[in-house]
Amino acid sequence: MKQDKIFTQTKIEYQFRKLARSSKNVRNAYLLVHSDKLGIHLNVAEGKTTGIDAHPQQPNHLASVGKLFAATVTGILHERGLLSFDGEISKYLDSELMHNLHVYKGIDYSKEIKISHLLKQTSGLNG
Repeated sequence: MKQDKIFTQTKIEYQFRKLARSSKNVRNAYLLVHSDKLGIHLNVAEGKTTGIDAHPQQPNHLASVGKLFAATVTGILHERGLLSFDGEISKYLDSELMHNLHVYKGIDYSKEIKISHLLKQTSGLNG
């Protein structure tokens, strides 16, 4: 089993590095694969920026990828019954964070915003 794990991790890392190196449009690439079930944890980086090697723990700008990640995690939590798409965000966020979070024309609408509004990237407000 341990040999299979090592072989799998080595193969994944090799393919990742090969692909990253072969692309003329990729300067840096990062890969994180984790499976408790398979006992795999692989965290690798490939490439350079201004002569500095990419490092798996260095911060990097993910831009809109965060939206996809947040939506995926929210869907998983919904499937597990841990949240509702129609639930108000105030149920899940600290009151300190909720205070005046969404004030429009002097009225605080923060408690009306639902998870579904955030997933659709709308405020949920009319007007």
